[in-house]
Amino acid sequence: MLPRRNQTVHLKYRSAQTTAELRKTLRQARYLQAGTQNTATPVFQNRQQRGDATTYGRISTSQDGRIWTKLPISYPHVQLSRPSVWYANGRLTLIDGQDRYWTTNFKDWQHQRLNFNGADFKQGRVQAVFPGTTRSAVVVVRGIDRQSSRAKLYYGQLTKTGRVKAWHALQLGKLPARQVAGMSLIDQHLYLFRQRGTQLAIYRANRLTRPVRLVGRVKLNHAQSQRVTAVNLIPTTKHRYRLIFDLTTAEKVQKQPRYRLLDRRFKAVGQQHLLVTDYLWSQFQISLRGSE
Repeated sequence: MLPRRNQTVHLKYRSAQTTAELRKTLRQARYLQAGTQNTATPVFQNRQQRGDATTYGRISTSQDGRIWTKLPISYPHVQLSRPSVWYANGRLTLIDGQDRYWTTNFKDWQHQRLNFNGADFKQGRVQAVFPGTTRSAVVVVRGIDRQSSRAKLYYGQLTKTGRVKAWHALQLGKLPARQVAGMSLIDQHLYLFRQRGTQLAIYRANRLTRPVRLVGRVKLNHAQSQRVTAVNLIPTTKHRYRLIFDLTTAEKVQKQPRYRLLDRRFKAVGQQHLLVTDYLWSQFQISLRGSE
């Protein structure tokens, strides 16, 4: 038996894919996902005790929205809580809260602290990023309205330099901003989700400039005490969708991500299924595809 010595181990980035192959994977992926992985506690039977989780950002790609593969790159070694991903013009970007990280070689990351404050709100934190086809993307932040001191959702066009020239408030009506569990943008239609017990209410705005309205309720197969921590909607065909969501129990146990198929009227079709992933997603945001 050799004596044990305290040693510092430095892990080096190595990938089976070249930079060109990684770019091709991102460019051709139908769906991109940015999520967090809890590295503080073990996973057992696709469940994990969250506790005071230490979570780091990860990115996965998928062609069908059901089977996901983690992108084999070097990730920024910083704790992230609710990242979103944006890939355009060879640059891969993660945005989390008020921080932006980006890389072009998938090894070295640059960091920028973003200041999301507008004339109408303060303390803005990113809730979602919707990639565009150009060098800009649409970011949605939750901020505190300066007049009412209530949380509201705002959106704006994010430039390459990390600036937003103009902010606009989403027209949520009676939907409380703090109760929005997730959001998706499909063909310029904005979808927002709110948990009500074992049901998930789906709201839609036909454009970002239009008011949201309730368009469906989906019954989820879980106990009343379990909480939906993240949810996204992606199209599978012209008239069907896949609703992907996370669940956490009252004992703070994270469960494997699940999905339900929905028809064009947002009614559940068939049974609830488990999502196939390389790791247990904690928080996540899904983009429809990469762009170049």
